[in-house]
Amino acid sequence: MRRNVLSMATARAKPKRATQPDEASSHSGRLLLRMPPALHAELAEAADREGQSLNAYITGVLADRNGHAPAATPDARAPSRVIRTAVIVDLVLVAIAAIVAIALLVVAWP
Repeated sequence: MRRNVLSMATARAKPKRATQPDEASSHSGRLLLRMPPALHAELAEAADREGQSLNAYITGVLADRNGHAPAATPDARAPSRVIRTAVIVDLVLVAIAAIVAIALLVVAWP
């Protein structure tokens, strides 16, 4: 605990310098975040309503809040529920059209 207090005091004492573009790439993009269980539940429900993973939802909210376009993460590239449903409907319609085309060919065959 004492080490944490010293680290925090040292971090406060050092002036922060502007991050250069090459220094920004040293961040891994991973962040461990602790939050109250009630907030976690609310965010999870909101992400579910949006058809996104919790990670993609929080990243999007933070990016919007800071005026940045969200970075492409594996979760952000994943198809949404609407797109997935549209693709399935499209495949079913193509299959039905193929069956109708084959039936017409069989009927029209001399």
